[in-house]
Amino acid sequence: MSAQRAGTADASVGRAAPGVGTVAEPIGVRLRQHLRDPLNGNVYALMLNTAMSSLLGIAYWALAARLYSPAELGIGAAMVSTMSFLSNLSQLNLNGALARFLPAAAGQGSRLVGYAYGVSCLAALVLSGAFLLLAPLVADRLEFLHRTPLLAVTFALCVAGWSVFTLQDSVLTALRGVVWVPVENTAFGTIKIALLVLFAGAVPGLGIFVSWNLAVVATLIPVNVLVFRRLLPRLRARRTEATLPHRRVLARFVALDYVGYLFMQAGTNALPLIVTARLGAEANGIFYVAWLLGGSLELVAYHFGTSLTVEAAADESRLAAYARQMLRRGMLLFVPAVVLLCVSAPLLLTLFGSDYASTGSDTLRLFAVAVLPKLVLTVFVAVCRVQRRVGRIIAVHASTSTLVVSLALVAMAEIGVAGVGVAYLAGQVVVAGAVLPSMVRLLRGPS
Repeated sequence: MSAQRAGTADASVGRAAPGVGTVAEPIGVRLRQHLRDPLNGNVYALMLNTAMSSLLGIAYWALAARLYSPAELGIGAAMVSTMSFLSNLSQLNLNGALARFLPAAAGQGSRLVGYAYGVSCLAALVLSGAFLLLAPLVADRLEFLHRTPLLAVTFALCVAGWSVFTLQDSVLTALRGVVWVPVENTAFGTIKIALLVLFAGAVPGLGIFVSWNLAVVATLIPVNVLVFRRLLPRLRARRTEATLPHRRVLARFVALDYVGYLFMQAGTNALPLIVTARLGAEANGIFYVAWLLGGSLELVAYHFGTSLTVEAAADESRLAAYARQMLRRGMLLFVPAVVLLCVSAPLLLTLFGSDYASTGSDTLRLFAVAVLPKLVLTVFVAVCRVQRRVGRIIAVHASTSTLVVSLALVAMAEIGVAGVGVAYLAGQVVVAGAVLPSMVRLLRGPS
């Protein structure tokens, strides 16, 4: 009887297995097809990158808040944010141009990437030198950036290195090597944390800045070996003929796109510098943590725009369908994420210290909510970049930054660092409402 029961059980398992396979196989096939779509794969890889970078960033700044005084953290944050600001200016918005044109560059891809790196580094050295000369004349609180000639030269070189570090993410994405972006940035974040602890006692005043940039150097070399030895040759093999526009057309696109980008930087990465100049390094230490955490969601929105640019540039007939897809997925992701971040803001900031939680919670909530209108603007700008309507990009960034900076200067005097969050949210909402009619017309376009 035992054998009979065993045989019956085996038979029932045998009969169930095909049914299970029949149900599971289509799901697996659909999942593989979904992930093979580069539009989806790019977004998921970049979302993973943002998640890992955000977690490591939280750990980094939480440790920094424990290992360094608020003033030292404020100085380190100001140096890093200033370096990031100057680097973003130095990149000439070549991130957008690489995403738009590198997928079709074929044999000219290596030259395009080399030019992008070289021009960005040259601009970084020039802009850094000018800033180091002029900054002390504008605000006395920025004098720490040029304590010694060696520190000033090191700072300028770090701006150039950070420019290449940032551009290489766009290169990886455009070359369908986006899977390496989270690997690269996870390694960067891990090395950065280890160096932060190592330098806390040795160079407390510069430990944050030194740890940040040594981690950049450690990741630059292997990533660019991958780019030039593997991914660019694969691009040449995949495309036999380049479809780049004429050099003058490309230069005009980059120049006008950069004008819009300059306006955008004034309303984003310049904010910590403005807070430092107006309220001091200690206030910026509190603001920077809230701004960094709230901005982590915004990074995901930018990745949605990058993926849309890369894929729609290859097939503009699907632009409307891609835009609908990005907005739908973005809202499904961001709405619950914003609610969660708003509720957990005090608890999350407690990791950095009680002062950060009591002062920065409202600022964090405001920057988190701002990602919803920011997603609309990011998709709209990506669409304009694919269509080469650069004038619209300039209008969006100029109007947003003008509103944000002007409102922030007024609100900071009244309610401190939270006023910057109010200004930022208001600027995104107003401009997103202005572009909404054009966005609706696009979304009603053909599938």
